[in-house]
Amino acid sequence: MIKINNTFPLTVLLIFSVAIGYGQSVNRKITTADYAKWSTLQDEAISPDGLWISYSLQYDYGADTLFVQNCKSDRKLIFPSGNNAIFSSDGRFVTVSDPEKGLILQEFKSGKVQSFRNVSKHEFFAEAKYLAMLKKNVSSNELQILDCNTNKSYIFPDVQEFTISREGKIAVSTFHEVRIIDPAENFSEKTIAQDSAESFKNLCWSENGSAVAFLQQLPKDTLAPDNHRIIYYNLTDSKRYTLDGSTNEALMAQRIIVRLSKPALTFSPDGKRIFFAITTPHKPFTTEQVEIWDTATPLEYTQNKYRGNTNYEPKLAVWSVESGKVMQIGTVENPKAMLTADKNYAVCFNALRYEPQYEYDAPADLYLKNTHTGKETLILQKQATSIGMMGTSPDGKFINYFRDNNWWIYDIEKTKHRNITAQIGIAFKNKENDNSGSPTPYGSPGWSADGKYIIAYDQYDIWLLSPDESKTQKITHGSKNKVCYRICTNLDQENKTHNLDNLFAPKFDLTKGLILEVLGDNMASGYYKWYPNGSLKKMLFKESGINRIQKAKDAEMYICIEQTSALPPCIILLNNSGTFSKVIIQSNPQSKKFDWGQAELIYYKNKFGDNLKGILYKPANYKSAKKYPMVVLIYEILSHGLHNYYNPTEYDSMGFIPSNYFLNDYLVLLPDIRYKIDDPGMSALDCVESSVNAVKATGIVEENHIGIIGHSFGGYEVSFIITQTKTFAAAISGSAISDLIGSYFSYASNIPRSNTWRFEGEQYRMTSSPFNDWNSYQRNSPLPNAKYISTPLLSWAGKKDPTIPWTQSASFHMALRRLDKKSIFLVYNGETHTILTPELQKDLTIKTKNWFDYYLKQKTVTDINDIP
Repeated sequence: MIKINNTFPLTVLLIFSVAIGYGQSVNRKITTADYAKWSTLQDEAISPDGLWISYSLQYDYGADTLFVQNCKSDRKLIFPSGNNAIFSSDGRFVTVSDPEKGLILQEFKSGKVQSFRNVSKHEFFAEAKYLAMLKKNVSSNELQILDCNTNKSYIFPDVQEFTISREGKIAVSTFHEVRIIDPAENFSEKTIAQDSAESFKNLCWSENGSAVAFLQQLPKDTLAPDNHRIIYYNLTDSKRYTLDGSTNEALMAQRIIVRLSKPALTFSPDGKRIFFAITTPHKPFTTEQVEIWDTATPLEYTQNKYRGNTNYEPKLAVWSVESGKVMQIGTVENPKAMLTADKNYAVCFNALRYEPQYEYDAPADLYLKNTHTGKETLILQKQATSIGMMGTSPDGKFINYFRDNNWWIYDIEKTKHRNITAQIGIAFKNKENDNSGSPTPYGSPGWSADGKYIIAYDQYDIWLLSPDESKTQKITHGSKNKVCYRICTNLDQENKTHNLDNLFAPKFDLTKGLILEVLGDNMASGYYKWYPNGSLKKMLFKESGINRIQKAKDAEMYICIEQTSALPPCIILLNNSGTFSKVIIQSNPQSKKFDWGQAELIYYKNKFGDNLKGILYKPANYKSAKKYPMVVLIYEILSHGLHNYYNPTEYDSMGFIPSNYFLNDYLVLLPDIRYKIDDPGMSALDCVESSVNAVKATGIVEENHIGIIGHSFGGYEVSFIITQTKTFAAAISGSAISDLIGSYFSYASNIPRSNTWRFEGEQYRMTSSPFNDWNSYQRNSPLPNAKYISTPLLSWAGKKDPTIPWTQSASFHMALRRLDKKSIFLVYNGETHTILTPELQKDLTIKTKNWFDYYLKQKTVTDINDIP
């Protein structure tokens, strides 16, 4: 059962209606007792042959259920409390994890069902002829391989780990040996490593399956981290090679290590080299009785303790197996290393070079290092290193990077830099990103598979740019009608995984065309197919929310989700030519029996003349002659959620769901906010008041009964806005910063850095420290302006919030207490930035509703200390 609902990450008013009530033949009004009927549709998947789909319906008030459904017939398999459906590659089977039965194996044609307990990992292989299952038992673990055709099982005891090559051979490790199992040879076993003292782990196959590599744990000592040796076994000639860091001169007694969230071993494309990580051994980090915080260190105390000494930083190295040559790629001078796609080069840098600095990711001087010869060349100085700023071509010949508001190419062979977008006359810098800090691009999803083009985005369109500047082609034309085109990057499994040791290198086969996700200025959405001849064909594009597309691996069939604010999510089956689409499952069909609200886009301007949008939800059974109370929900840009469908529920991690309100005779407004640098609070005030005034001008709102709510940065905005205006009769602020200067200098031990980057490089949109512009920090801070508040405030925070200390909200509450202002502060012990415990979610949701009902509807409540 899932209880976490993270649904949010003026002059002229024009209203464009995009969703009328779903099923206008209304039966009755929704009550709280009806909420239990609603479920959330998620975890959808399509089988490789496109004939089956799986999905889960998760209930806030009951048991979850997984369904597997045939796309052509009405056949449906139901798995109460099931999860993680995985289809076999041939589409004959599906596995489902069940908390009581274990792993369920269902055959579609015969209907045969088997279950296997204590399975911790499973995998179909050999074109789904076999199912491998690692079973974790109390006394001993075992690998069971089931022949899916004959139902015969093969059991291998004491297996701790297994991995399967593309050819179907299985490498397994026990505590003290590694074996190769060959199903093609009647499951013959061959021991390739054995040691009674130390264990083996981190098995890894080469791409062509001709070699396997793994680590052997070496004896522990008083130093950290644990040390290992690498063993490489060549299946072609049955030769075994070993690399031990403690005896290899090139490694200078450095330790071969396992890093968190990164592969322990990686093969080169030809399978003849192994990339791995090393570091200098050191005493284990401990908690000192006296911490020495020194302004001279490159990083703040906690970060500096773990990352301030590059000797101890993990560094990439490479082992050429047959020659025995070992070379460090990362060094003490430049410990960070990211490999090009062919792994012949690495971009190396020292992230400490420009510290201290006050953005999240430091710029760096980039060196290109040949991973064969060790030759290193400086190619860029003070280059941004954050995600999305660099990449490599799939052939490894070029490095792309964003700099000076343009895309550049570094030609490795010719050692030449080229600015490939300056002459186009189109902005590739993201002008919609109004955060402080370094400029960012609209993005680059990757390269063409043949390496002929880097793909880049402007505000609306997709460009193919040749690295030698010989050809520039815009393949979409969205700017004319303000329609944004982007490539669906998640359809190819190879592009879904990103190894952090590698430069970003997704690739797209242009000869097969591209599936594009499309978003209109009016929030219409869907998918188009781009063909190599330059034509575009609509697959599905409507005035609704269409997303989450997936492709059947071996068929030109797709599934996606469609919803509107009034139509619950459904799964659509479609093809890429736009000639076929079908609703496979409509969630929450009971919603047709109830009255619902409708969402509309509103258009307004702030005082600078910026054109802005927002969402206005009108109440269920709305009457134009009637005025309604209104709640304003704020957090940066929200209009993209126009078609989001919100289940009514008492279980929300932030205590507020729009449907709970527009189903209860409230207007709900979600305005967009555009920011001016050094004025985040004032910008929010301007945009929010402008949007509220636009709604007021229609005459449908009770002007004395308007509330405002926000969480996190939105909570900060709420706390600030009510210091500047008397527009709001009630306010709710969750997990909010109240003192910008205090927050700038705050430091939490569980986030080992201060908040400076949030201000000078991100959301709080300041260009410098308070010492350079004290007035801007004070002007935009709720606490110094608290005396001007007349709006009753309900605030809340989790006492274990690692993002914003709960004491920020406590300080604001104490200020309001001293000023004799109406304020109630809820502190949730054990909770973090959002509320995760179901009963506490319900508590916050009910208290939020009671607060607004009391102040905006004058209802009597029996909570929040009975609100005097």
